[in-house]
Amino acid sequence: MVIPGVFRTAAILFLTVVSSVGASAAGFLSRSDRFPSGVMRWWGKNFIRIGGWEVRVGGLEHLPSGGAILVANHQSLVDIPLILAAVPREVRFLAKRELGRIPLFGHAMRKAGNLFIDREDPRDAIHLVREATQRFDRGQMVVIFPEGTRSRDGAVGEFKPGAFYLAQKKGVPLLPVLLEGGKAALPRGSLLPRPAVLMVRILPAVAESGGRALTREEMAEETRRRILSARREGGNRSSEAVLA
Repeated sequence: MVIPGVFRTAAILFLTVVSSVGASAAGFLSRSDRFPSGVMRWWGKNFIRIGGWEVRVGGLEHLPSGGAILVANHQSLVDIPLILAAVPREVRFLAKRELGRIPLFGHAMRKAGNLFIDREDPRDAIHLVREATQRFDRGQMVVIFPEGTRSRDGAVGEFKPGAFYLAQKKGVPLLPVLLEGGKAALPRGSLLPRPAVLMVRILPAVAESGGRALTREEMAEETRRRILSARREGGNRSSEAVLA
């Protein structure tokens, strides 16, 4: 049982290296994030295939036609490839700057148009809004993990209000996203894939309250409440298998 897991891990690592080199090269040659992002989407889909996981997705009808912010809970390293594989739209990720410093992979993520922020530097927020505006204007979606780190036990942690700064400034649709199965598939601290069913459930956009815009704290509270509610109801309900 361990041997297949080791082979899958080796294959995923090899895939990641090859995809990172490919995305970096595509970015250098094209001077655009379109081709590198296509390479990283290919990486995400094949990451899931190599892991042998079935993916179920629901709520795609809630995705708007233009740019939006997707706010998801964070369980595992599998969450990024899971979203790339399951969401049929151009997505970019907002991540802490340390991720962008990972050799090869971090450079590839930058070339693919993902956003990185230094949470200790307030000036980064201004740069973030400018960069994110370009993504929204192109109809892309920005994914945020407001817990700030992966959950250790699979529970949904507190959502940091600062993660909703972008939503408050830009006023684009804010959609909660429930992710399930990541902790079972690739637990924190392990690189050995395990059998699991992965699920992505996109929920309706968080709207204004009584005709007024929500504060960052209210956005964080309402988004987390909806994700927890969807989890209690059973995230797999009304979902369809899209990958195996």
